[in-house]
Amino acid sequence: MLFLVVFFCPKIWAAQTAMVIADRAVIYSDKEMTSPIGYVSRGKKVKIGEIPRNRAQVFPIIISGKLAFIRAIDITTEKESMDSTRLSAERFQKSTRKEYKSKYVLSYVTFLSQISLSNSNSQLENGDAVQWHGVSLKGEAFIWKHWDLQILFNYLQAIKDKETFRVVEFGAGGAYRLINGQKFLLRLEGQFLAIPFSNYSLADDFRVNGYGFSTGAGLNANYYFNENWSFEGALGLYYMKTFGYDAPKPYKSIEPSFVGPRVTLGLSYTY
Repeated sequence: MLFLVVFFCPKIWAAQTAMVIADRAVIYSDKEMTSPIGYVSRGKKVKIGEIPRNRAQVFPIIISGKLAFIRAIDITTEKESMDSTRLSAERFQKSTRKEYKSKYVLSYVTFLSQISLSNSNSQLENGDAVQWHGVSLKGEAFIWKHWDLQILFNYLQAIKDKETFRVVEFGAGGAYRLINGQKFLLRLEGQFLAIPFSNYSLADDFRVNGYGFSTGAGLNANYYFNENWSFEGALGLYYMKTFGYDAPKPYKSIEPSFVGPRVTLGLSYTY
């Protein structure tokens, strides 16, 4: 039936060329726009029907041999057969809207590290595994093409036998979008974090403060379950260095470093 409509009824399907002006023009299976089936990127040229449907809100388009629909405000055509006043107003509002989006992410963090240190105050020795747990608050902004800017605040704690480490991390990062789908986002990210405050204690014997830095890179993935909310997960390799743990005598001062995979799992809100 679709073959007959397209090829034997040229008056019903009079094709014209259109260019996509939206970042992602959604393709719908019905003219009421209730069932999205994919999208077309900005700048792509497509063949559409000349007669708009659903009160001039959509144009018919053939996708993989099947009839589908694309929104009128997401494309520009040589001939506009719809209400030009309404269309111009909507397109002007769309063009003046900021293209970037912002996002907040609250995550659980675990850091599976190996410690490097020259002195030992208890059972913890050079090369031992130390697991950190904590929380992360991250703000992001889409700033240019495929790039995102990140601002992070992390709190992490590790307990190994009688020794306890705590750090507060604050810094910035960047992310490059490798896959930017409607439901799925995959990015390559890197971060550099200052440690303005850290803490090292041995049971109740002593507690000293220090400072340091962390840096790392890895992959970050988002799955959007609606327009604004998504689950986020990240996996990367990180290095943390701390200084200034001046322990009282007879204990030894240490400046340990930690390296290993860091995993985050969280919930994000995009606006």
